[in-house]
Amino acid sequence: MLLAVDIGNTSTALGLFLGEELVAHFRIHTDRMRMESEYRVLLKNLFALEGLPPPEAALLASVVPPVEREMGEAIAKLFGIRARVVDAAATGLEVLIENPKEAGADRLVNAVGALAYGSPTGRYIVVDFGTATTFDLVEAPGRYLGGAITIGPQTAADALAARTAKLPRIDLVPPKGVVGKNTLEALRSGLVLGYAALVEGMVRRMEEEAGEALVIATGGFATTLKDLCPSFDVVDEDLTLKGLLRIHLAQG
Repeated sequence: MLLAVDIGNTSTALGLFLGEELVAHFRIHTDRMRMESEYRVLLKNLFALEGLPPPEAALLASVVPPVEREMGEAIAKLFGIRARVVDAAATGLEVLIENPKEAGADRLVNAVGALAYGSPTGRYIVVDFGTATTFDLVEAPGRYLGGAITIGPQTAADALAARTAKLPRIDLVPPKGVVGKNTLEALRSGLVLGYAALVEGMVRRMEEEAGEALVIATGGFATTLKDLCPSFDVVDEDLTLKGLLRIHLAQG
């Protein structure tokens, strides 16, 4: 059994795989101040809640080094296994950017997960919605070509609410139409439909530059935009966890 952990800036996803089947999936808030003992209690309670057996291996993808360290120690003390941390070399990808060390582990792991899908052109664009939204271009059999980074939808909404006196925080759900008849609907139009337009524009520009690709969306906002972004060929919220599994299986 593999415990796959994706530590992002806002949330951390944990998946437990039995063979290639994802048998349990948890999402917790990423807290840079949480200590090893707190993560150990949290993990113990989550496993007990679902009646899960202890994992035999653990693999981490992280963009938050302090949490990576505390989580790794918690896994070691609770389960008696060493959590391996993914870097560019561990993915088996040919990372074709100026400095491969700059590529976020989550982006590379997403690329590995994307390659499990069949693309008629051998190219993939992975759109990952998180604190930041990333667009990554991948090419079979294992080439990471680079990508783009922009602000995530919830981050944009929070920043707008924080820096304006009269605009409230809102739930990011599609509005009734583009032309809002009140402040709430106007915000949803701009933040949801406007974001969908951003995504469609970026995908189109990447395909104009690199050629047609299979577009895979992941992250919490992917489902919200699924019906608003016709460019999406696949929506897979567990893409990063599945990428970690593929790396683990490849390493034996």
